[in-house]
Amino acid sequence: MFARQYPVVAFFVQHIAYYRGLHSKFAEVAAHRDFWRSTCDAHPKLATVSRCNVFGAESEDLHWRKTPAAEVVDQAAQDFRQRQADHKSVLDFRNTYLAHLDVHTPFFQSVPDFDPAIQTVFAYQEWVRELTRPVSLNQPALSVQYAGWEREARSVIGLS
Repeated sequence: MFARQYPVVAFFVQHIAYYRGLHSKFAEVAAHRDFWRSTCDAHPKLATVSRCNVFGAESEDLHWRKTPAAEVVDQAAQDFRQRQADHKSVLDFRNTYLAHLDVHTPFFQSVPDFDPAIQTVFAYQEWVRELTRPVSLNQPALSVQYAGWEREARSVIGLS
C-alpha cells in the first residue's frame, strides 16, 4: 500500500509547493503571462486530484484509512468539524472547477487551503519513515522537499 500511496502523497505536496512558488512571483512576470498563468493554474488542479485519491472518498483504493497510519493521521489532523469543512472546500473546488465545469457560472472561488492536508501528510511521512527505517533509502522529509520545490518554482518564474 505504501509503495503506491506514498508517490501520490509526494505528488500532492510537490504540486502545492510549485503552485505557491509560482503564484507568489506571478505579479513580476512580464513575458509569456498566458503560459505562466496556465502553468500556475495547473498545479492546484493536479494537487486536488492527488489529495482526493488519498484523503477523499474512503472507497478510493489509496485512501489513508486503509493503512495502519489512519490512527496517526487522525491524531495529526485537526478536529472532525474542521476536517469536514476542509474536505468540503476541496470537493467544491474539484466539482465546480475540475470535474464538472459549469459553463453558465464562471468559477471565482479561491484555491482551497491545503495546509491542513499538508500538515497531515508531514505527520504521515514521519510515521512511515519510522516504520520503514530499517529499509529506508534516506529520502529527505517531504517538508524539506516542499521548501525546495517552492524555491525552485519561484526561481524558474523569474527566468521568463
